Amino acid sequence: MATASIKAIGAYVPPTVITNDELSQRLDTSDEWIRTRTGIRQRHAAGPEETTATLSYAAARSALEEADLSPQAVDWILVCTDTAEMWSPATACFVQAMLGAERASAIDLTGGCAGFLQALTLAQGIVAQGKTVLLIGTEVLTKAVDWSDRSTAVLFGDGSGAFLLTPGEDGIIPRQAFSQSDGRQADILNKPYGGTRNPLTPELVAEGHHHTIHMEGRKVFRHAVHHMSDAARRVLQEAGMTSEQVAWVVPHQANQRILDAVAKELAIPPAKVFSHVAHYANTGSASVVLALADMLTQGLIRPQDQLLSVAFGSGFSWAAQLLEVRSPVPARFVNKD
Repeated sequence: MATASIKAIGAYVPPTVITNDELSQRLDTSDEWIRTRTGIRQRHAAGPEETTATLSYAAARSALEEADLSPQAVDWILVCTDTAEMWSPATACFVQAMLGAERASAIDLTGGCAGFLQALTLAQGIVAQGKTVLLIGTEVLTKAVDWSDRSTAVLFGDGSGAFLLTPGEDGIIPRQAFSQSDGRQADILNKPYGGTRNPLTPELVAEGHHHTIHMEGRKVFRHAVHHMSDAARRVLQEAGMTSEQVAWVVPHQANQRILDAVAKELAIPPAKVFSHVAHYANTGSASVVLALADMLTQGLIRPQDQLLSVAFGSGFSWAAQLLEVRSPVPARFVNKD
């Protein structure tokens, strides 16, 4: 069985930036209120012509170009998203066509903010068969929020990130992984309308509730801190490692309060927990990839580093993944702040 290796990373955020001050002009909020509760100062937002597929394409193309690999060499395209291009076909099919990856099989996966790490576990199984995989996490969440609800509208941003995974023993190697879900908590964080349980109606559309995110913030916070911390402990124990051996924690960028609480639970110095949530907000499935791409472009990651990634999202679902850096990996972050 071949070992899966991350050979290149591509990342993209839209050029449009919405600051907290700009939000305060349309919501009953302020820059201070948002920063003190979330750590967020701004977020990137997709323009009128940008969609989940176009963002995914930009990140995937960057990863392929960094690896100097033709789209024709790709066997699978997996897009992890909760903001799909449309009901059907899969967003990945549009990305395949845009790339010209004619040999590739293309499917979508959904799993909330933890979905990308869960999808990485599945992608490793495909790579173990000798295949090349583009694993993409993308969200266009600014088109899925109620802009009159300050409790959710201030939290989210748009972006896309892509891992190019091939068989190999160099690059960044995904090691121990853990994930779990608890569907009993599905009503606490969801986008409830538009599916077969709650079909669209003219009334829902008129009220503006047909596509928006629902979240019970306090409950989400409590569950996120507990489950992210527990998942991290599990993978460290399985790997026979301690938190002191981790060079960096690369978490899902939910909000700064959650990141700080997880670091405290794990007794990891905050300086070892990477955060750029102030610049990009919560980008859901794209969050971990954007963070890793940012770190690589800043030169923060070195060979032999052990990285610990953790995430939590709707479902509820949570996941953790150890990543071993064996050699430098090229990364490109388009429109990076």
